Amino acid sequence: MTELSDYMGPVFEAICQKYLMRQARLHALPFIPQTIGKWWGNNPAIKAQDDVDILAIDRSGTEAIFCECKYQNRPMPMAEYDDLMQAAAAFPQITKRHFLFFSKSGYTQPVQERTAREGTRLLTIPDLYQK
Repeated sequence: MTELSDYMGPVFEAICQKYLMRQARLHALPFIPQTIGKWWGNNPAIKAQDDVDILAIDRSGTEAIFCECKYQNRPMPMAEYDDLMQAAAAFPQITKRHFLFFSKSGYTQPVQERTAREGTRLLTIPDLYQK
């Protein structure tokens, strides 16, 4: 069964990216992104390679939406939430940050509680197809 999740991970990321692009066309995002895509690179904050599943950046390069996409058979744990926050540290020029999480199987209670405090957004598969 892990083979299916391994295969579906990139497919799920592509579906989530299309969702974000639809939301941009509907003017339902905090800004209109100039670029939307995956980011892979050096993160000086952790002195290692890092990635962001989907990164949408505005025209000025000072506002962005950071997205984590998880296609797993268990709720997304806090470690994944922390990983995205850590990856965002690679972009000190981005002063206005929005965080969006996509999960096939929902979120652990600690993630839901932290989201309520920090104002991030949690989405599941049904959310991707609502108008």
